[in-house]
Amino acid sequence: MSEKYFLGAMTQNGFSTEFGKIMADKEYFTFILKGGAGTGKSSLMKKIAAEFEPTEDVTRFYCSSDPASLDAIVLHTSKAIICDGTAPHVMECSYPGVCQKIINLGEYWDEEKLKTFKSEIIEVTDKNKSLLARSKRFTTALSNVCFDTYNCGEGCLLEEKLKSFTERSAKRLLNKKGSGSGKTDLRQLTALTEYGCMTQLATLDSYLDVFAMNDDYYAASHKFVTLMAQQAVKRDYDVILCPAILFGNTLYEHLLIPEAGIAFVINSPISKLDGFEKAINMGRFYDKKKISALKTRLRLDKVTASDLAEEVYSGIKKAKKVHDEIEKYYIAAMDHAALNKVCDSISREIHERTIK
Repeated sequence: MSEKYFLGAMTQNGFSTEFGKIMADKEYFTFILKGGAGTGKSSLMKKIAAEFEPTEDVTRFYCSSDPASLDAIVLHTSKAIICDGTAPHVMECSYPGVCQKIINLGEYWDEEKLKTFKSEIIEVTDKNKSLLARSKRFTTALSNVCFDTYNCGEGCLLEEKLKSFTERSAKRLLNKKGSGSGKTDLRQLTALTEYGCMTQLATLDSYLDVFAMNDDYYAASHKFVTLMAQQAVKRDYDVILCPAILFGNTLYEHLLIPEAGIAFVINSPISKLDGFEKAINMGRFYDKKKISALKTRLRLDKVTASDLAEEVYSGIKKAKKVHDEIEKYYIAAMDHAALNKVCDSISREIHERTIK
């Protein structure tokens, strides 16, 4: 099963990623790619992923600022990881040469060509940073508004009703023991991008039952997936919890249970995941009278969040356009023949490590 996620995304606290926990597995060997925009990191990973995919599961991690670009791949049979280790997701070696190694793609650019465009590169790089900073400010504002909605919803939760529903659902959907160890992994399935709030739907294609949790207030769905994950782990299922970028990764928005083929995803005013046949009306787990008393505040939150989200998407799109300008200078200065040799060398080393 090949899956797609985001490596991380911008939150109110800056860029956030859980990928370091994947790299921490000492059974895997990680190739950390260093080098600026346009140095061929994503192309290298795409080529190696395509090479290994016919014989093993490959997990791809995409860039939220450019969803067409890869930030990392994990080869599960070969137990190899290749990742982009440059800002904002800086990765370093914990056990150099034993569990990780750095590949410096900056060795293969022509500095004389880059020096010719020094002022232009500095100008577009600074502009890109400015646009990303603006996007972060709007992301912070969006997060604050969504937190207000969540706090309203949390105060109106019918917790016992929700708990009972979760326990009944677990008995019905997870009616036998899993074959895992009850492990919980964190993955970023959804991110704010230039195309809007984007979820890697291809990952859900391998799940037989996908339930959309219709939830305008976020609190019930967070509580449900947290409790359901606990129920699954208790039954020895390995689970994947997906942190919610809107809330600085302090809450969860999706739950995947691979062995059971079951996924729960939030359909909110921001995520807009309303195309699934199976749905759970999370509205029934809120006290209607309490929600009604907050309707003016919640309506204002919804409208404001929608406007702020559009500003975030627009900011990311503008930053991506400038980022493309940066890449042009480096692509023109790279020794692509040498890059192909680096790609072949990494691929060969992965094969050799697997044989050993």
